[in-house]
Formats: sequence, structure tokens, C-alpha cells
Amino acid sequence: MALCKPVFSAPLGADTPTSCCFSYISRQIPQNFIADYFETSSQCSKPGVIFLTKRGRQVCADPSMEWVQKYVSDLELSA
Repeated sequence: MALCKPVFSAPLGADTPTSCCFSYISRQIPQNFIADYFETSSQCSKPGVIFLTKRGRQVCADPSMEWVQKYVSDLELSA
């Protein structure tokens, strides 16, 4: 499982750290484990979707994967 590490790579004047993904989870996680998500900043070296689990963990996923896109879509519809 690839967990996210916060990286302090915010632009000058910004006071919020940016979370970036340096690796992705290698397997699909059960959708019922997911509580929410957010996308990584465009300032990160690689794109990513960070899923927040119901247990409070952050998991980096590859946004080009079909299951990731489905989870994001489902979360948007339920919001």
C-alpha cells in the first residue's frame, strides 16, 4: 500500500502544505473503505488521487486507472 507523504512545496505566499504522491497503491482497494478523496496539486511531479479511508489513512492512487476514475465519479455523485 502506498501512503502519501505531505510535501512542503507550496508557492510563495501560500500557507498550506501540498500533498504529493511518489508511488501509487499497487492493487485496487475495496470501495467501501473510502470516505473521501482529493487530487494532488499540479505542482507535484506526478498526478495522483489521494483517497481518504474511513480509518483516517491517505492512499495514493493512479488517476489513469479505471477503478480510480469510477471511485472518484461515485464520490462526486454522492456528495
